[in-house]
Amino acid sequence: MAQHDYDIANGTGAAVRTDINNVLDAVVSQNSGGSAPSTTFSYQQWADTTAGLLKIRNGANNAWVTVGTLDAANLGLATLASPSLSGNPTAPTPASGDNDTSIATTAFVKTLVDSAVATAVGNLTDAMMPQGSVVQVLNFTENAIHDTTSAANVFGGLTGAITPSATSSKILVTMNVNVQTVQAFQNAMVGVTAYRGSGSSGATASGTNLAPAFSGVIGSNATLRNFATYDSETSSDAQVSIQYLDSPSSTSSVNYQVAFRKLTGAKARLGGRLAWSTMTLMEIKG
Repeated sequence: MAQHDYDIANGTGAAVRTDINNVLDAVVSQNSGGSAPSTTFSYQQWADTTAGLLKIRNGANNAWVTVGTLDAANLGLATLASPSLSGNPTAPTPASGDNDTSIATTAFVKTLVDSAVATAVGNLTDAMMPQGSVVQVLNFTENAIHDTTSAANVFGGLTGAITPSATSSKILVTMNVNVQTVQAFQNAMVGVTAYRGSGSSGATASGTNLAPAFSGVIGSNATLRNFATYDSETSSDAQVSIQYLDSPSSTSSVNYQVAFRKLTGAKARLGGRLAWSTMTLMEIKG
């Protein structure tokens, strides 16, 4: 280890020779020492033996800049060919859309992926969606009471419309209809169904009945459980559920409506005291 002020003092031949040798020792040892040289110059190197680092003086000659680690291969620095990095190495982020041999940072990749996803989702059309996808869902409610003495289906008040995006689409019709068996009406059994069609409340139902003909006999082989009955001596409320996958084959507005009739007794009542009646229309891609 050697350091020098790099000033050869006047003296005898032996003294000057010794001073020159000390300068050369400082040069070949990179001014090594446990503390910084007392005399410094811009871009002077110093092997800091205390920290085990090779340092170089900055251009302003007012600070040391670490170059690398002493006694480490390549001063512990990454090689140009196939470097093995560790920790969390960073790099400049290329401009969006860059298409060359630049290193792609995580910021570049995330920006690119976010943009691609946003573009794909934004440009996704109904035609691109796979079969069985839900295209749209509409919900309708009604809370009025409707009575009928008709043994034929008449429209209730619950109705809803949907415009399919393609003629191949299916429409899943789901209804939860509140009914009431009224003691004053001889606790009439109420038959409930769904129609593809439209009409005013109380009018004879017309269009396509989405439920098969119902005989009114409890336990008959009907596709839909579209009836409610109570044997109690007091009025009772119930929810009747209807679900049907329809194929309207249309891209125009399609209307669906609940219909009901009396199966027994004097009068049937749609609606009641407990809950709202609801209808959900869901377009399924065919």
